[in-house]
Amino acid sequence: MRCLLGILLTLAASGEWCAVHAQAASDTLPKRVISQAYDAFNRHDPVAFLSFFAPVWYHSVLGDTAAAPRRQVADENIRDFLAMKVFATKPTITVTHRMVVGPYVIDEQMRDPDRSRHLDIFEVREGKIVQEWESGPLPTTR
Repeated sequence: MRCLLGILLTLAASGEWCAVHAQAASDTLPKRVISQAYDAFNRHDPVAFLSFFAPVWYHSVLGDTAAAPRRQVADENIRDFLAMKVFATKPTITVTHRMVVGPYVIDEQMRDPDRSRHLDIFEVREGKIVQEWESGPLPTTR
């Protein structure tokens, strides 16, 4: 016990303990979670991409109305099927603008291969995406 306490005090004094703890905490920050999810998406890795979502999460596609239906997604088979269908065309996402407000990450994205612009809003809690709202294609700006 005394040896373990000595090691912990040495780590804390050297700053190593804080660096290790800070790294683990930063991996659950909303901005970091979404960036890592996009990296997995752009690698076309559905298993890694879906690992950033909570076991049960909510999804809405925002159309012309703010009253878009909210859909609960929990069944692994449905999630895997949707992920495989999404990756069929080898899409990629590039963030063009980002705003982070507490647990919310609001991204304007450019999606390839069709170069369409979209707005995507994520709510991240305890390092997992619990809600997602996404727009359809946005009009192009000139």
